[in-house]
Amino acid sequence: MSDRYSPYPPDEPVIGATYPPAPPLPPHSEELGYGDGGFEYADDADGEWDDVDSADGYDDGYGEPYYRDTPARQPMFYVFIGLAALVGGIVIFLLFSLFGSGDGAGTPGSVKFNVAIQSPVKDKRIEIGKPEDVIVEASSTEAIIRFDLFIEDKLTDTLEVRETSPDNKYRANLKASFERKGEYNLYVKVTSSSGATKQSDKLRVIAIEPVGDRPATINGKVVATVNLRTGPGDNFEQVGTLTEGKIVKIIGRTANNEWLLVDIDGGRWVNASAIDPQDSLALVPIRQVTPTPTPPAATNTPQPNPSASPSPSVTPTQTATAPDFAPTGAVLIDGGTTLRVTVANRSANNYNGAVVVAVSGVGPGTLTLAFSMALPAGGSAVADFELKPPITTAKTAVVNVDPGNAIKETNEDNNSATFTLVPAVEQPEIAILSPSVSGSAIGVTIVNNGASLATTNITVRVRLGGAETSQTQSLALAKGQTAVFSVTRPQGNGTATIEVLIGGQVVASTTIQLTP
Repeated sequence: MSDRYSPYPPDEPVIGATYPPAPPLPPHSEELGYGDGGFEYADDADGEWDDVDSADGYDDGYGEPYYRDTPARQPMFYVFIGLAALVGGIVIFLLFSLFGSGDGAGTPGSVKFNVAIQSPVKDKRIEIGKPEDVIVEASSTEAIIRFDLFIEDKLTDTLEVRETSPDNKYRANLKASFERKGEYNLYVKVTSSSGATKQSDKLRVIAIEPVGDRPATINGKVVATVNLRTGPGDNFEQVGTLTEGKIVKIIGRTANNEWLLVDIDGGRWVNASAIDPQDSLALVPIRQVTPTPTPPAATNTPQPNPSASPSPSVTPTQTATAPDFAPTGAVLIDGGTTLRVTVANRSANNYNGAVVVAVSGVGPGTLTLAFSMALPAGGSAVADFELKPPITTAKTAVVNVDPGNAIKETNEDNNSATFTLVPAVEQPEIAILSPSVSGSAIGVTIVNNGASLATTNITVRVRLGGAETSQTQSLALAKGQTAVFSVTRPQGNGTATIEVLIGGQVVASTTIQLTP
């Protein structure tokens, strides 16, 4: 029967009908070709042959269509791949956030640091090529494993911490060196065991050229009247005086920096305690001193060769204007944080100017400061030294006024004295708060601003003219505690005096206006 009378379309297979098997595929070829039935073959990338009809997709040569099923990837496959990539990215991000320390904080808020550079000090001048110790102290809530030194954000030295401190407090010594002069900012970064980091504040230092033996000068300000001498010592001849406030040029120094050579009259020596250098003394060369020979006498008598020791100066002549300094007291105040030294002027002459005071025995080294004092004849003034740390135990302090004998005095033998320092014991401190009048009574509130007061009789008394009223209570007052008294108003009007008495002694008082 002809296909033209078939009830099925020519390209639709009939269910139940039989068909010849599909022809075998031709040999592989790199070129496209056509089989017997009009199929086009191409070598696929997977090594198999695909059949594609060049015109309508079925085999005209065999009369029946030939299909090759190819499985298709479903959309859910791509959805699964996308979700897997997203989850993987989230996991990587969380791991990086947990263990990363790029911002120097480790797990946010979990590690606390305290990092500070102890040496060098700010603006210290450091010679080029000379290693400088950078001492840093640090503490942390967890173990510190590394110190890194940065100069202008460049890593220059590292110290690995091998042993864990029991209290997580550490001290490291790093090395800094500079190749050219200029200003540099340096800082230290510490790293803890979790990877968290913290850096210190930046510290500015100044790199300078090596001083060597080349001449250099700096300026200095005179902070106390001082004698000019021919050599670096009190046993050299006095040849003049520098007054407070004068600016001088420093051209030399002794090896211990105790005496300075200033550019006056070809070079005169002064005690360094009276000069405030405006730059580092390291810039000034050390001068070796040759003693000045003793001038020859007016006679023709031959004079001996100059001695190798300096000629001692003549004992200062007492003048009508010379003061006489003497330390007369030294006490601890403000809980041992301040040492107050009293300096008396025992001469009949007034003095107004700078006075150098030195104190030893209260800490490492000697405390030396210059104070501006107004000392009338027979009067006194105080000099306060800040103490760090405070003194909490008994000490023996040696006080020396004008230690370099920079000021000519009527008596040079009483400038030093020894004092025993005892930390002050805090006492109760009673004060009266604003009193008030209510009818026939006066309300008085007292407060203890000092140490605790044991139970005792406290009396509040009000006096007006010859009239007097009072109230007494037995009570104890801790520091900051208050107590209220109600005292009968005395007869009359005017200004009344309110007093607080403990043990019969007035410890606080104030006034109040009583009106009709």
